[in-house]
Amino acid sequence: MDRAHSTPIELAEHRQGARTHLFVIATLCWEAGSTPAHIRNMSSRGALVEAAVLPKPGSLVILKRGSLQVGGRIAWAAARQAGLAFSASISVTDWMARRSNARQDQIDEIVSDLKSAEGRKERPVATANGPDSPVVIETELELLRSDLTQLGNGLAADVVLVATHPEIQLIDIASQRIDRIMRVLTRDALQTG
Repeated sequence: MDRAHSTPIELAEHRQGARTHLFVIATLCWEAGSTPAHIRNMSSRGALVEAAVLPKPGSLVILKRGSLQVGGRIAWAAARQAGLAFSASISVTDWMARRSNARQDQIDEIVSDLKSAEGRKERPVATANGPDSPVVIETELELLRSDLTQLGNGLAADVVLVATHPEIQLIDIASQRIDRIMRVLTRDALQTG
């Protein structure tokens, strides 16, 4: 396959390793400069990044996040997205790890304390099938996943917000957890039905 003239879809079909969906801010550096970038998915050998400015395909780059960095090249670029091919294998888990931010941890603790003090109660879901029926739970999970996706996409559009609050990636992680729960519910319903 002639990679220089391949479309992003053709390149995606030939990538090595399974991709893990992320919502992580990093810095993409190359000879002419650097830019904040969103890592949208990643494998041990490559990643899909989004940035306002991207180098040309074939450019050598370094992707950095905190103390982590990996070299590679731009495999393809289209609009605000680019596929990176790493020059060495990386641990995706290391790149997913939440970076500690003492100030944010304090804010999270205060918010948690306030919510506990208010005695927040979950409101029941009112339906004809009852609040605990599998159909209602699946519907609520689908709505929750949709809301989280909309929220994540809206926040991702604000580069400064994402750069200052990398914990926003938890929205995408929560959405993936909902998908896993829905698969288990579907599997269990098929086995008992």
